[in-house]
Amino acid sequence: MGVPKFYRWISERYPCLSEVVKEHQIPEFDNLYLDMNGIIHQCSHPNDEDVHFRISEEKIFADIFHYLEVLFRIIKPRKVFFMAVDGVAPRAKMNQQRGRRFRSAKEAEEKIKKALEKGEVLPTEARFDSNCITPGTDFMARLQEQLKYFVHNKLSTDKAWQGVNVYLSGHETPGEGEHKIMEFIRSETTKPGHNPNTRHCLYGLDADLIMLGLTSHEPHFSLLREEVRFGGKKSQKRITAPEETTFHLLHLSLMREYIDYEFSELRNKISFEYNLERIIDDWVLMGFLVGNDFIPHLPHLHINHDALPLLYRTYISVLPSLGGYLNENGHLNLANFEKYLEKLSEFDREHFSEVFVDLKWFESKVGNKYLNEAAGLAAEEAGVKDMKKSKSADDSLCLAALDGVTDSHKEDGEDDDMFETEFRQYKRTYYMTKMGVEVVSDEFLANQAKCYVEGIQWILHYYYHGVQSWSWYYPYHYAPFLSDVRNISSLMLAFDLGKPFMPFQQLLGVLPSASKDLLPQCYQHLMTSPGSPIVEYYPQDFKTDLNGKQQEWEAVVLIPFIDEKCLLAAMEPYTPKLTPSEKARNRHTECAVYCFDKELDYVYNSPLPQLFPNIVHCRVRFSLDEPSQVLYLGDTPPPTKVTRLTDKEQKEWVKEVQGLSEYKRKGIVINETDVVVYGQLLTGRKYVIGQSGKVHLEKQFAKQVLPFPFQTIVKDIKAFDSSLAHFKTLEELFPPGTVVFMVGNPYYGAMGDVQDSSDVISEGRVRVVFSVPCEPQLDALIQNQHKYSVKYSPGYVLASRLGVTSYLVSRFSGSIFIGRGSKKNPHGEQKANVGLNLKFNKKNEEVPGYTKRTEKEWLYSAAVEELLAEYLERFSELFDFVARNNHDDVFYEDDIWPREDENGAEKVQEIQGWLKNHPVSSSSRASCDLQILDTGIVEKIEEELEKTKVMNTSKPQQAQKLFLSFC
Repeated sequence: MGVPKFYRWISERYPCLSEVVKEHQIPEFDNLYLDMNGIIHQCSHPNDEDVHFRISEEKIFADIFHYLEVLFRIIKPRKVFFMAVDGVAPRAKMNQQRGRRFRSAKEAEEKIKKALEKGEVLPTEARFDSNCITPGTDFMARLQEQLKYFVHNKLSTDKAWQGVNVYLSGHETPGEGEHKIMEFIRSETTKPGHNPNTRHCLYGLDADLIMLGLTSHEPHFSLLREEVRFGGKKSQKRITAPEETTFHLLHLSLMREYIDYEFSELRNKISFEYNLERIIDDWVLMGFLVGNDFIPHLPHLHINHDALPLLYRTYISVLPSLGGYLNENGHLNLANFEKYLEKLSEFDREHFSEVFVDLKWFESKVGNKYLNEAAGLAAEEAGVKDMKKSKSADDSLCLAALDGVTDSHKEDGEDDDMFETEFRQYKRTYYMTKMGVEVVSDEFLANQAKCYVEGIQWILHYYYHGVQSWSWYYPYHYAPFLSDVRNISSLMLAFDLGKPFMPFQQLLGVLPSASKDLLPQCYQHLMTSPGSPIVEYYPQDFKTDLNGKQQEWEAVVLIPFIDEKCLLAAMEPYTPKLTPSEKARNRHTECAVYCFDKELDYVYNSPLPQLFPNIVHCRVRFSLDEPSQVLYLGDTPPPTKVTRLTDKEQKEWVKEVQGLSEYKRKGIVINETDVVVYGQLLTGRKYVIGQSGKVHLEKQFAKQVLPFPFQTIVKDIKAFDSSLAHFKTLEELFPPGTVVFMVGNPYYGAMGDVQDSSDVISEGRVRVVFSVPCEPQLDALIQNQHKYSVKYSPGYVLASRLGVTSYLVSRFSGSIFIGRGSKKNPHGEQKANVGLNLKFNKKNEEVPGYTKRTEKEWLYSAAVEELLAEYLERFSELFDFVARNNHDDVFYEDDIWPREDENGAEKVQEIQGWLKNHPVSSSSRASCDLQILDTGIVEKIEEELEKTKVMNTSKPQQAQKLFLSFC
């Protein structure tokens, strides 16, 4: 959810609120939460203005993984890492999603049309449809599998992750991402033993995360987001690489102090206790009045027109007379709220008075009253009917106003009455034109007031307690005037919880027909077929209304609201036609919890093996974030425990059974499965020594428990391999003269010979003589290894020595791409890489001896300094050009070497030839997570080994006699 322009407003009003993230100055955080949809959008379609942009799914997944790694590395959570992808949203949110997706589809179509009209040649590959980032689509299902793989991989291979519980709330778990995070925080705070000093960090792009964080009333809560540059061009390319992104931390503890200061004058004005927590709750409530994703903004109440200072001033003036606060922990105090709105409604009249003065001047010039042509006739008819019913002065004035009679010699009282009449007509015109009503009756206005207050209460519940109704939504595109929200103190506000839509129901409810391919085939015709009962909800063209806003993306999308009953009834006949894979996507699941377990060791298959390798040693334990219920039958507990499956466990069981149907790929038809047997696979056997030296084989099983259909289980196996039981006694297993190796202490790796053990064999012991060679003496080398290690320095140190910027050191040590032609006139897509290729961020690889990556930064050796110095001396013009154009990703030959006597292509070949002949080109790279000995240390170890070999050949090896016990 977003509050338009809110983040910019508070950034300007409270300028010290955000700080630039510096990795060496980040406070400790216990929990890191990610609102994932911002990352998914950022990595999949960074610039919607570029109709030529294309990207593969594999690139999207890799970029998302990289973004997650960077965010984790920046914050370094100690306890919890929570990734929340938007699931099925409440109906109130779906209306906003529907408008947004219809608009994005229309804008994309218009941009493509304009590009073709200009003669541009577009790529033949299909563009990425951002509407696929909706629960239930194929893309989201594949992304979910990739995220599971990513979590398993990081927990199994990255030590920094292994002390953290990772929560993955995917698109199959209902709820918006940020609200699923808040639900988790609320549930944690109610648990016994919760640490009230837990430090939270929430990443996301929506400004309303400030409000969400404040509603938690947690004292240590910060927000992480990318830098926002206000006033930039819409077509300006957005930075997507996290290494090049400036991140900001917004500390809500400081925001609390700002709010306290904002309303500090109330301390001496109110008769009741000044409570900052309640002030914050009221501050959150006031933020809802300027509009959000669930209800429209009140007329003329815009953030960029100083709406928030007006709300705050009104609150300060009214609160002393109320005797209490407006928002009582998510529950509206209707009596106090009504008084607040009553005072605030003066703004309606003040705003219209400015309009009224202009109208009076206009009348004096043209001799005609202000009437909206579209609504004038209907309003006039309503006025005439009212005139017939009542001969009051107000109605007479209303009729006079409608007839266009102007009298410049009216008394002051008559002017006041005229103002009120014009004001009522002004509002009546708004309701007629915006909402399409013919008569603005008292009943209509009362219903408007109730719907709006109901909306405010629903949002408060949503923020403080979670979803109170999945089916409720605000039924209008526009909000009523403040002065018409009255008589609300006696309203009874109740909500029916209902249940969330299934994923395909939401897809059909929010997608435009242009994105129908994202739906299962059996539903697609419902969007386009003339005979479809819901085809009216998918207009090919529609209007938008800025309604006082300035940006097109803020405009109201005037499309009809979906009728839930009609939608579900239209889908029902076609649901049985869903394929098994589609049925598997159309479901709800619980949040998954993953943690490292060193006792586990199994293979986790990659969903994209051509891009990401299988995890050979996976050590991740998985569970669902919901406890099971255990019931006992009878008066006394029986010897067996009966467990009743929860709804979640039932769904998991069904999912597991559906997965078992894949046996048909192995040529086995298993039909319906009613019983599942859980077992462990046999991994091998090992010899175990029993009494009197007898040997038997003991089966070894995998630690992972797997499900198997009961009907595929075979009780007795006839086949038997006799070779497995070849040895019967310890003497047969280790006869004298057998060569063995020590795999334990004290002589690990030493080779030995089995001796005659007849006197101890009955005790389960074998006599072995080991030859123990001299070991190399490495203690002195270990103590002095710093003398032989490569010295590394930060980039700014090299930059200072070379006389260049840190940016150039970072850029040239990585990749520098040079294209043919110029930036304005590129010749093809071929690009040459003239970077040193000494660091690889996305692959997390370094080049030993040249570069080293720490948790904070990249470090460089003296060899890199020498190499850059030579590079700078040979091709200084390239360094100068890159420094001047540091925002570009690709540079071009003709721009770097523009003179006629300069041949850019030859220059590039010269640079590449020089790099190819340099020893650095043959340097191997290694994972940054590995600990690799420097070349100097390896050479010293080799010298010690050579000395040890000479000693071993010059004098006999020491023999040690040991008894190996197998008891």
